[in-house]
Amino acid sequence: MTPHGSDQPTHDPAPARSRHAPPGHDDHTPTEKSRPDTEWTLSTTETDDDYAPTFLGNGYFGGRIPAAGTGYATTPIETQAHLAGFFAQDGPVEKYANIPTWSSLALSDESGTYGRLPRAARAGEEDDPKQGAVSDYRQTLDLRAGLLTTRATWTSPAGRRTDLTYQVLVHRARHRVAAVQLTFTPHWSGSARVSGVFDGTSARLTERSTKGYGRAAAESYETVTTLGTGITAALASRLELPAEVAAHVAEFETDEIQSVGVQATFEVQAGSTYTVTKYVGVASSQDSEDPLPAARAAAAAAADTGYGDLLAEHVAAWADLWRADIEVLGDPVLQRQVRASMFYLLESTRAGVNWSLSPCGLSGDGYNGHVFWDTETWMYPALLAQHPDIAAGMNTYRQRRLTAAQEYAARTGFAGARFPWESALHGDEQTPPGWEMGDLEHHITADVALAHWQYYLATGDRDWLAEKAWPVLKGAAEFWVSSAVLHDDGGYDIKQVMGPDEYHFPVDNSVYTNVAAAETLRIATRAAKVVGVATDPEWERVADGLRIPYDDDLSIHPQYDGYDGETIKQADVVMLQYPWEHPMPDEVARNDLDYYVPRTDPDGPSMTDSIHAIAHAALGTPGSAAHDFMRRSVDPFMRGPFNQFAEQRHGGAFTFATGQGGFLQVFLYGFSGMRWREDRLRLDPTLPLQLDGVTLRRMLWQGRELDIAIGPEHTTVTLTGGLPTSVEVAGATHSLRQGAPLILPTRRPDLLPTSDLAGASRRA
Repeated sequence: MTPHGSDQPTHDPAPARSRHAPPGHDDHTPTEKSRPDTEWTLSTTETDDDYAPTFLGNGYFGGRIPAAGTGYATTPIETQAHLAGFFAQDGPVEKYANIPTWSSLALSDESGTYGRLPRAARAGEEDDPKQGAVSDYRQTLDLRAGLLTTRATWTSPAGRRTDLTYQVLVHRARHRVAAVQLTFTPHWSGSARVSGVFDGTSARLTERSTKGYGRAAAESYETVTTLGTGITAALASRLELPAEVAAHVAEFETDEIQSVGVQATFEVQAGSTYTVTKYVGVASSQDSEDPLPAARAAAAAAADTGYGDLLAEHVAAWADLWRADIEVLGDPVLQRQVRASMFYLLESTRAGVNWSLSPCGLSGDGYNGHVFWDTETWMYPALLAQHPDIAAGMNTYRQRRLTAAQEYAARTGFAGARFPWESALHGDEQTPPGWEMGDLEHHITADVALAHWQYYLATGDRDWLAEKAWPVLKGAAEFWVSSAVLHDDGGYDIKQVMGPDEYHFPVDNSVYTNVAAAETLRIATRAAKVVGVATDPEWERVADGLRIPYDDDLSIHPQYDGYDGETIKQADVVMLQYPWEHPMPDEVARNDLDYYVPRTDPDGPSMTDSIHAIAHAALGTPGSAAHDFMRRSVDPFMRGPFNQFAEQRHGGAFTFATGQGGFLQVFLYGFSGMRWREDRLRLDPTLPLQLDGVTLRRMLWQGRELDIAIGPEHTTVTLTGGLPTSVEVAGATHSLRQGAPLILPTRRPDLLPTSDLAGASRRA
């Protein structure tokens, strides 16, 4: 990735510590923040310096929702709206374009408006009016239901008080649908106006191509098209008004900011409650021949269904996803952090949407929305263990851009397929000019190959391996053979590259790059045997001959040839243990950890310490090292009130899905010790003293469903679905079948004396 924490202007920065509140937020709002009262909800009663708006999505489209609970805001973070794969051409690179804000549903009296509106929609009001004050404020994110609820009492500039409740969802079952519902009770009588608008203020790198209104259903719609690439997004809405009112519905539009909508004016009575629902449809020309009719049909079908049934469908779809869960016992705060991290990953992807994940997912346009190793190395494994149907789309994204990778290799003097460091719409190199990563960070091709092999190990799908993955693995192997340079002693070098440590470049024989290249060649050789095709003997020869730097005096792996102990950016050498499982004595693995942890930049990206935690768990390091590094991988980076990751301790990309994925892997692969094998599942469960237990619900492996309950003394593995299978633990193989749970001892490193290193590891 382009250097985390650099000054590249495409970052979506984590929230600065500046005051932010809903419109007119006053001093009467409760000053004590609420604490979540369940394991599934996150709430706040004020939007102070620590407030960062959450985002909602369904893997197809989404958007940030500001403190007001509706519409668009610029601080503390711009509440952008995004559609998967919606890239524009901006100068030399493709960049994530923004669609108009779809969540705007504002309420006005004769003196002000709750919820931001484009200027032209504020009929009869000043350009920048004081919008009144807010009290009794609470915003709650329900992780289980995928629902954001905002409650407040709004006092308009004229002194009229109104109790408001907003609910916002991006429908999990209907990928083209979102809904915003406003329920309000005025403590005054008079004329109220509700505005359902697509706010184009946030739309960038697009131009509006069409707009229109429905005659009979308070409908508005528009299409916007990306600059340079010509992708069209269509947005349509239906405004459902209270049945008991006679409303005057008027059209609203402005050409300057790509906004369009309808406004309904009706009389209200003090003490009566009114409900207005905005049904939204969104469609893309990338999956629809004519996106506008598709968006209009989606909004119309949602309105015909009605909000109650629509919400029930949405909650049921989330409940199906949450059958796979990570339960943390003994630490309710950590439990919410874990569930929030999985929630945000799931919001940015879905089965059948074959766009890969950028470091910020659907939450923002950080890093231009590009795809890096962040996907394959950090986010993808966190989904593969429990949601392989969703993870599959990330591999499909690469497969569909294999031709571009082959062309990239040929153009730069290599054979096979070279995947770009930054990928976007077409799959060619999208690293911005002036950044060396695109030229040097070749290990991305190995990261892509490993993800494909992991999917095969996790699913056992030989047809997929032969038809989809094999061309990618073959191309990657050919690339690495063409990259290897014969050394005088008969071995092979890989010269002039950059490893994950982006502070030092170009270097020769980056140990991460060489190990990953060698393992890719071995993976391709094994895959060829599975699918029944011949391989080039050069693959094994180069794999065995690639030089792996090693320091005999220190018994460690140097970062690269000539490395002398300088500060490195992030996890690099320690990743030889996981995910690459490079064979080495436990002593060397420990030495690598002990050597590189203090040499890793403490202000580097958030995912580094997740690898340190997984490595310590695998080694059985005495004491609480695995737990301590797990905490280091989350606590400095988690931002309230909705438990979103920042890239760095003091800023960086936000919401940082890369960090979420790394953190989740500590539970899925660290404490469980789970590793995929072709013919068995390998487990090595361990539990830190600080936790009462960790239960992994609905782990999926080759058609089986398993629950893995790691307790302080014993771990229970239960096969809840599928055929009997084999489980390997500490080198011994056990049979597992339904109705006969497997009871295993749980390793407890905290019970080992810190001086007792012998036998502490149970590495397979």
